[in-house]
Amino acid sequence: MTALSGIDVVWRFRLAEDEGNEDAWGLAYSTENGYSKSKESESTVTKDGSVVTPGATETTVTATTLYKIGSDQIDKLEAAMDDNKRVQIWRINTKEVGTDSNSDKFKAKYFEGYFTSFEETDTAEDKVEYSLEWAVEGTGKNGFASLTLDTSEGGDYAFKDTVKVEPNP
Repeated sequence: MTALSGIDVVWRFRLAEDEGNEDAWGLAYSTENGYSKSKESESTVTKDGSVVTPGATETTVTATTLYKIGSDQIDKLEAAMDDNKRVQIWRINTKEVGTDSNSDKFKAKYFEGYFTSFEETDTAEDKVEYSLEWAVEGTGKNGFASLTLDTSEGGDYAFKDTVKVEPNP
């Protein structure tokens, strides 16, 4: 058994409104990505002990990235936050290839949600760094995603691929 390394997991992003116009893209110089799930619970004390009622699962995606001179990705994400635009997000495991009709794709988790936190840090000694966060609707969907390497349930939705969507005739 081999453990998966973080370098083998790539993330892709795209504004939902652009799915017919462009492929999903990665953040240049990404240093850290992840997602987390949490839920509140309520406890009712009874004579026989506590009864726990779980709340809804909340999913958050995070990214830390350095600024790439000449890139418009950070500007695009910041504008998406300001304008409340829906974002599509893929977490792609490059070490697990699909089978059969997905043999040219990789195991992935797909999310849709909104950009909720944007923080820029620029110090005299270090590179400009961004800490980014998205609130995900639902909990994400499992599937297989296409991946082009380059240099750079509340909202019920089906898993979508990273390639642009061609219009139906």
